[in-house]
Amino acid sequence: MSRQALATLLTEGRSAGHPVCHDGQRLVAWEEFSARVATRAAHFAERRELRWLLSGDDALDFALSLLALLHAGKQVVIPPNAQAGTLAQLAGAFDARADGAEHASARLPLAPIDPQTAIIDLYTSGSTGAPKRIRKTLAQFDAEVAILEQLWGATLGQASVVATAPHQHIYGLLFRLFWPLSAGRPFDNVTCAHPDTLGERLALLRDCALVSSPAQLARLPELVPLASLQPAPKIIFSSGGPLPATTAAHYHRLGLAPVEVFGSTETGGIAWRRQQGQAFSETWTPFPGIFVDRANDGALSLRSPFLADDSPWRMDDAIELLPAGRFRLCGRLDRIVKIEEKRLSLPDMEARLLDHPWVSRAAVLALPGKRQSVGAVVVLHDAGRQQLAAQGRRHAAQQLRRHLGAHFEAVLLPRRWRFPERLPVDERGKLTRDALLELFADGAPAAPPAPPDAPLQAQVLAVREPCGARRQVVIDLLVPRELAHFAGHFPDLPILPGVVQIDWAIRHAREHLPLRGQFTALENIKFQALVLPDTQLELTLTWDDENARLDFIFANSQRRCSSGRIVFDSAA
Repeated sequence: MSRQALATLLTEGRSAGHPVCHDGQRLVAWEEFSARVATRAAHFAERRELRWLLSGDDALDFALSLLALLHAGKQVVIPPNAQAGTLAQLAGAFDARADGAEHASARLPLAPIDPQTAIIDLYTSGSTGAPKRIRKTLAQFDAEVAILEQLWGATLGQASVVATAPHQHIYGLLFRLFWPLSAGRPFDNVTCAHPDTLGERLALLRDCALVSSPAQLARLPELVPLASLQPAPKIIFSSGGPLPATTAAHYHRLGLAPVEVFGSTETGGIAWRRQQGQAFSETWTPFPGIFVDRANDGALSLRSPFLADDSPWRMDDAIELLPAGRFRLCGRLDRIVKIEEKRLSLPDMEARLLDHPWVSRAAVLALPGKRQSVGAVVVLHDAGRQQLAAQGRRHAAQQLRRHLGAHFEAVLLPRRWRFPERLPVDERGKLTRDALLELFADGAPAAPPAPPDAPLQAQVLAVREPCGARRQVVIDLLVPRELAHFAGHFPDLPILPGVVQIDWAIRHAREHLPLRGQFTALENIKFQALVLPDTQLELTLTWDDENARLDFIFANSQRRCSSGRIVFDSAA
């Protein structure tokens, strides 16, 4: 089956029974597929709106609406995710949302699409916080599909395309939808999120190519023996980030070394590699027609037929040039990172954290490891410190994760949190990545153990008994910095635990008031401000002998820190 240009795919057509998609239950043939595109195109053509938001997890439905919108002369807007906060940010970028329904009964006569004016707007995480629009024409997509077919078409033959990667981003859009449609290969509508699903689809479809990602491929051998996935894919594609060498070696031993594709939403594909030996383990080969150079600051610069023009395009990836036009990647020059192959702007996430009323300052970084994750270092306002003291770090982190969840996909949310008194800066006041990483180093979260002679009690500065009655006492205390209770409690922020405050209240009440009975309950306990090292406190204790209740108030020079009632067994 020869490749057809995407612009004329629906007009030149294929045979009525030609397979287009496995929808999970049955095979969708060309006759049905083209008819559904024409029906949806008629509906879109009747509408005045020009820019249509297109999202959704159903690959077949996505492809139908995408082609229908282009044939109806509409612009397609594809968001980076479907989070409510993201869509709210993009509210001015689209006029209507494609819902996938085929409202019109008639079919639009399909004419060839003008590939230069057919617009698809993709959005990625921008470095300034707002989603960044990447405008592509159908001609640019078609140019890349032609190169993919040139490089690997003979290897794929008529293989069905199975995927663990989603179709909504440029990699999935190209490899999972546009390329199979253009080349006449069936694509599978099922996104194989779990190994058992992947095994079922491979067994059902038999002759397959797999479109996946580094994170998914790295995780798969931990969940299921690769040899059990039969028949094995004839080729595996991976994109979104470099595949770890250990993972690549695992697949290579089984004869399944993945083809890795390096690129970006802005540039499309740039280069590829296949880790089948040490000599080429870090070497990337540019796609045909792409010319790679190295800028003065080490950044990758390229000219590509997949770009809007022939002007050089500067990347934020540092490279080392090698003979024969190949290159080696040497890390990022900006603060855009990839987490599970999803692009994350660290400044964007920091700005979102600063929108929360608890947060005074914030720094976010990608943490190294077998599976890269995000760490957040947050300095809290008073309101946040109160919550931290009263509810604990887990609660604070959950609340901030929930806040970020309106703007970021769950996989991008920070997994590790630190709440220091201040951000770690050097002598020039500069915040460095190394200083932030130290907060997450093994053993860093835990404060050093208290020395054996560390005090357990506050220093008593004065004791006052108002009106001489032995029903109330006011005690001035100094909380020493070397207090044993600071060790290990909230390791990023040494604060006086609430349970210690209650213990102190009981101890001083037994010494200075006619307190009787054994502890039975706590009532109306409130922790309103943190108690830090070297704080001077005023402890007010009031004893209700009739009801065997002790009221306590801890206050510093500015505000109340905690208060509550301790109930004792009145029968004692």
